[in-house]
Amino acid sequence: MTAQEPDVNEPTEDQNDLDEQQPGAAADAAEQGQEPTVEVPAHDAENTKLREERDQLEQKLQRAMADTQNILRRQRQELEDGRRRVLEGLTQELLPVLDTFGLALQSYDGEAADGSAAGEAGDVDALVEGVRMVRTMFSGALERHGLKEIPAEGQPFDPSRHEALGKEPSEGVPENQVLRVMQTGYMLGEHVVRHSKVIVAGPQPGADGGGEE
Repeated sequence: MTAQEPDVNEPTEDQNDLDEQQPGAAADAAEQGQEPTVEVPAHDAENTKLREERDQLEQKLQRAMADTQNILRRQRQELEDGRRRVLEGLTQELLPVLDTFGLALQSYDGEAADGSAAGEAGDVDALVEGVRMVRTMFSGALERHGLKEIPAEGQPFDPSRHEALGKEPSEGVPENQVLRVMQTGYMLGEHVVRHSKVIVAGPQPGADGGGEE
């Protein structure tokens, strides 16, 4: 009589143990699979915070760059203003010298025209020419630094550039037109250093009383 062989279809004790352990392992795997989903919101919040900090830093950088440009612009303007003030002060000191040259030339030219110094004309010709050359060179040097004469004679009176010393009626000359220049005015760039002192044409002779007679 042979021994009874175990039924292959009947579950063994080892298989039963495995079946009992599978629900717990599945639960652990499920729990392990949920852990990343719990950490996702934390990562998103951190990324959002970093982006906000980056945006704030970019705004601060843009403001700093704008402030730097404004500072540089103000510094350039201050340098230009300082240069203009220096040149203006120098011009104020040199203008009397220029006026002296002009007066000397007018004096010599007047004597030659009157004939009062005809005998001495030859002696002073070289001096006059030398003074004229010095004045020309001096004026050219100032012009190269931006100094220029203010046109006045024959021009309409402009209070922003001319200073009226008086009025004289002059036949054939429109009223408020500059008749004579008593002292030349100068501009440094677009800035008036000294106004031209002028005599301005007044009303035409007899114009005031012509309608009353």
